Amino acid sequence: MSGRGRRAALPPTDYRKAPVLDADGLVIRPVSGAGTPLGVYDFRDSPGPVDFRRALVAGLAAQGRGWGSEDTYQTNASTLRLLFRDAAAAEPSVAATEQITVEWWKQWTGDIHVRRVLAAVVRRAPGVPEATRVFLQTPRRRPPSRRGRPRKQGHTREELRRIRDAAAATVRAGRLRIAANTAVLQRWRAGAIERGDGDWPLGEVLDVLARTGDLPRYPTDQAVTAYAERACGFEGNAASLSRLFATPAEIGAAAVLLIVHEAWNLSVLKKMDVPTWWPNADREDPAVHQVDTDKARRGRRRHASNTLVDVGEGSSGRALRHVLELTAPARTTLEALGRPTTKLLVGHRGLGGGENLRDYALGAALDGAIRRWQQQVRAGGVDLPARVNSQALRHSAQAHHGRARNNTQATHERDYQLQDEDVRAASRGAVELGLAQALASARQTVAMRLVAEADAEGEVSAELVAKEAGIDLEVARRIVAGRLRTPVASCADFLNSDHSTAGMPCAVSFLLCFACRNAVATGRDLPRIAYLHQALESLRSAVTSAVWAADWATHHARIGDFLTTYTTTDARPQLVAAVADSERDLIHAMLERRLDP
Repeated sequence: MSGRGRRAALPPTDYRKAPVLDADGLVIRPVSGAGTPLGVYDFRDSPGPVDFRRALVAGLAAQGRGWGSEDTYQTNASTLRLLFRDAAAAEPSVAATEQITVEWWKQWTGDIHVRRVLAAVVRRAPGVPEATRVFLQTPRRRPPSRRGRPRKQGHTREELRRIRDAAAATVRAGRLRIAANTAVLQRWRAGAIERGDGDWPLGEVLDVLARTGDLPRYPTDQAVTAYAERACGFEGNAASLSRLFATPAEIGAAAVLLIVHEAWNLSVLKKMDVPTWWPNADREDPAVHQVDTDKARRGRRRHASNTLVDVGEGSSGRALRHVLELTAPARTTLEALGRPTTKLLVGHRGLGGGENLRDYALGAALDGAIRRWQQQVRAGGVDLPARVNSQALRHSAQAHHGRARNNTQATHERDYQLQDEDVRAASRGAVELGLAQALASARQTVAMRLVAEADAEGEVSAELVAKEAGIDLEVARRIVAGRLRTPVASCADFLNSDHSTAGMPCAVSFLLCFACRNAVATGRDLPRIAYLHQALESLRSAVTSAVWAADWATHHARIGDFLTTYTTTDARPQLVAAVADSERDLIHAMLERRLDP
């Protein structure tokens, strides 16, 4: 149903979705869920038997049904072509999917990540041996050299400021150059420049450039005309083309500038369109830009929007305005050429004709543009830090902005702040102080009592518990019988907790049993307590320092002090090994707060 309650129109009864595979099974023509063509991938020229190629191409088509990125298709198609070449060159050659053994696959992929990713395609191909299919479906551990999650060393605030200023200066220079030439073109077209005036030849050449995306050329050898070279001051074709269009280095600078301000992924920038709506559009000069973003890896939450406010130089809104001005003439020319685009980052990417006037949505062109910008500014004497790339910039901007940017708060804390060496170093003092205070407090408040000798049922154990814990014998019998057990120990008085209203059932987490005078542990509870301490240790590496200090540090310190008091370090592994699977599940349910009242 539509938003107004009318039933949506159905397609014609004879409608059939266009097949992704051509009739010969060697050409893929994928389309995204939004109906956008994602390229054409032709494997007819690849080496190897036709049936072998058809089987693997069919696997690629099947795996790619959910893809919405042309880059993803290009990467996997390129890797599959490489597989065909290497399979044909192998001794003996691999000529059928039945010959893709686990041993051959291991040898071919090695430690090359992009080849290992192709496993999802290969396992879908018909004829692959079952042993190979199972191997490809089993998650592989990282090799020892890459095992673990390395810390990220981002740019400092000062380095990030230097990068931002250098990128802004490049964008500003390009914008002013294009604006000056656009003004000459507009005056020429308006008739404000008369034939014979000094700017007449330049205006005439700029008019051709704006209409065709290229400089005037001789029809015979396609060389730029002498008239055009003279009008532009013999500056060279690249400089003449840049009179109206951004250079690759300037597009790289624009990408760097926007990443520093908004921490956008490179994939988001590649696909970014110009804003089409301004919240304060009633103003003559809107100061608020709303930009739509598309981040495919976020799945159903891939589409979002960002609001960039222009409050002057140095603001994200002003940066976006400058990028729009830098690239606007290129979009105007593409529309005149019958190739309209709404992409934000558009420029001239070569010395040839209008075919080189295009966006940076595909491939590694935008990465290359950022590298060219670095080389250019470093050659000009600008002191840039090492590793100026999109990933390092995004990580640094995300860490220093202090809040989630185009991801969830959990991702922001786990993958950016927790992994950033500078953030960890800056917070180390506060975290250590908080942990020390939590430990001191926990040691003062461990109230749970342990009767280690009482580890079996019987009157003797009950009397021992009653005597050591100072509780009624009948309550001790119920503790020994297991009728008062909690996930961590036993409770001698459920209605009079130290942490709840007297006379009311206890309503706090079982972790607070360690700080309650009603809690009584026996020898049979020690294995669970040791496992709980180990589970908290594992949890510590999965949360941020701030979350650990706020939610878990006190409990961890209290339990650790309890174990230090009543057990030895050497005995704890044996205690943990004695915990049954059902008890492990109980501990994890408690930590996930599924047992809270």
